[in-house]
Amino acid sequence: MQLTKSKKIILSIVALLMIVSTIFVLTACGEETQKETTAEVGTYQELVTALEGDDDIIKLTDDIVVEDVVAVTREVELDLNGKTLSNETAFWDETTPGANKWSVVSVRGEGDLTITGNGTIKALENDCYAVDVMDVGTRLVIENGTFIGNISAVYAYQGTVEIKGGEYSIQQLSSQSDHRFTLNCQDDYFVDGTASFVVTGGVFHDFNPANNLAELPSANFVAEGYTAQLVEGSETDYEVVKA
Repeated sequence: MQLTKSKKIILSIVALLMIVSTIFVLTACGEETQKETTAEVGTYQELVTALEGDDDIIKLTDDIVVEDVVAVTREVELDLNGKTLSNETAFWDETTPGANKWSVVSVRGEGDLTITGNGTIKALENDCYAVDVMDVGTRLVIENGTFIGNISAVYAYQGTVEIKGGEYSIQQLSSQSDHRFTLNCQDDYFVDGTASFVVTGGVFHDFNPANNLAELPSANFVAEGYTAQLVEGSETDYEVVKA
């Protein structure tokens, strides 16, 4: 039977609709399989176990006192959920080979950590930093939160730190009796470009990230298009905002 021109057009439209429908179903199935998963943790051991797993997001349900450095070696989001990560016993160790216990949270190996949830990471006074990145290719993104360290709040031995918000301070001052290391890179790796900060937001107590004296003679960690300005009413605290 010979098809009329109108019937051919109708069949073509039906075929096209079937193709579009199939693409939509496959896309929906793909989106379903890619849905992010969340692990909720309320203890130190639960946090360690979650980091060894494969959930996309780890969300705190309670304040957690850590017993050792929280090592992040994969891509994950840490949702502090308004809670606090802290250490109550000292574990700083830079002398034991391979220990590298510098911070409450350390991004190392193949780690890629994003911190959200507007919570707090607080180091024991006179002990360690709050957060560090340790190896080439590691990445830390801080969306918000409060970070309290000693000498440094955030340290980049090697790797990249992106600060988009949050509040940063230290308890223990540097050997220069000031706050110049609040954000700090390891000198040699800052020079060769394997350790870096990119700051587009945040409030920094007694520290100007656009004039960081830790990287002699000084370094500007603030991204292009942004500026560090004094917080209203303060002579020493700086906030990074769009220029």
